[in-house]
Amino acid sequence: MRVIVIGMLGGVLALTQTRQIIAQLKEQWPEAEFKVRAVSAREEYPSKPGMPILEQALLAGEVDIAVHTLDKFTPLPNLKIASTPKRLDPRDVLVGREGLRKLEDLPIGALLGASGAGRRAQLLAWRPDLGIREVGGDAEQQLISFGRGEFSGLVLAACGLLRLDLRNRIQTFIEPDALLPPPGQGALSLVVREGDEVADELAYGLHHNLTALRTAAERAFVNRLGAGPLDPVGALAQIESDGSLRLEGLLATRDGSTLLRGEISGKPGEAEELGYELAEDILQQGGLAIMARP
Repeated sequence: MRVIVIGMLGGVLALTQTRQIIAQLKEQWPEAEFKVRAVSAREEYPSKPGMPILEQALLAGEVDIAVHTLDKFTPLPNLKIASTPKRLDPRDVLVGREGLRKLEDLPIGALLGASGAGRRAQLLAWRPDLGIREVGGDAEQQLISFGRGEFSGLVLAACGLLRLDLRNRIQTFIEPDALLPPPGQGALSLVVREGDEVADELAYGLHHNLTALRTAAERAFVNRLGAGPLDPVGALAQIESDGSLRLEGLLATRDGSTLLRGEISGKPGEAEELGYELAEDILQQGGLAIMARP
């Protein structure tokens, strides 16, 4: 078997999660040989201008399997998601100064760091007095920003800290009824070239069907809304004790003054249909007007 090149974008978190994926692949395929290739944003592929750099490397044959956070992959011709590994905790968490144990402890007018329009809108809807400032980058970069001392607290995805073995930095997990996470949070996708049967088979060995169904419902919800990465949305699907799939979805204005939220339940095999149906309900509740705003 040929050496399988696992591609990733740069960064400590990306490298950590890629190594974790390779460890799982080697458990499934101990005879296979894998190596990591970090794809730099500075690389150029003149034949494919404007295309995401990791996808360009994949199509150029320099990478066999690309490790993506699920919400960052854009479907393109000749590429496919070969598998969706088991999801980590999709919730958001609070990282705070000493003495700050939960969001309710934040003083009036406190400055809070949080990335993502959906996260910021929900926090403003809950506490309009807070100052909410964008903190970009992965979990490690956000912690560095927090360490400069400007913020009282930081709200970010649990999965990044868990992958970096930084659970000790978490003050509290924020439940979805208080803060609905971004769609696909905590999930990865393994992307391959169409027709590459070896890479496809290897990647599929890590496929987790319930994660795939849950994230399919979340993605369908967002796609039907017509929402992009800068729109204030949230979505989380979970499998209930009776085996049904329950999807919660949210659309808000950027300032949090209007927040539309709903839920729907049904068969897991109808995940995408449930996502579309919930999005239609949200759009009819006033979502059309929100999506029409510049």
